[in-house]
Amino acid sequence: MENYFIFDIETCPLNLENYQSLDEEERKKLLNPIDSKIIAIGVRSNSGNKIFIGDDEKKILEDFWGEWRRMKQDSVAIGFNVLNFDIPFIVSRSFINNVEIVPFQLKSIIDLRDRINAFRYGKTRGKLTDYGKLLGLEISRTDGSQVADLWRENKVDELKQYLSKDLEITDQLFIRAKQTKIIHIAKW
Repeated sequence: MENYFIFDIETCPLNLENYQSLDEEERKKLLNPIDSKIIAIGVRSNSGNKIFIGDDEKKILEDFWGEWRRMKQDSVAIGFNVLNFDIPFIVSRSFINNVEIVPFQLKSIIDLRDRINAFRYGKTRGKLTDYGKLLGLEISRTDGSQVADLWRENKVDELKQYLSKDLEITDQLFIRAKQTKIIHIAKW
């Protein structure tokens, strides 16, 4: 597992005006591929980040799948909560935008949240930043609940920084999971 790449997405509701008027619980309900879109996808490899960001979701997805195709040839795909959120979102939004994906097997993607929790996520607690703090890593002052506001305010650089920091934290979690052999936990 020396060759790997990390990926993460940022999403935003399609109707930002309505989103602003909702309470936190109602806002969370909009975090699905029907009511929201992808505004950024980050990919990290060899300690470097590529951020695909902008208004053109179709282009973001095409660029991501192009990068996936290039990276997947000799690398393992890794993320945090990617099997429950990022991958379904990316695939659904690719379908909606008529973007051809690169076929893959879910079992070939390493979801660090699953591994760290021994596949018992529903019964445990822990966001990416929670684990980052526990490892003593520098955490962004921005959190996921602020992404829509940053996007609405056109604070693209702050979004890039936030996404980059999440990619770095995920990379450090992966290194720890390898050191502790937790990465080798298999569900079946």
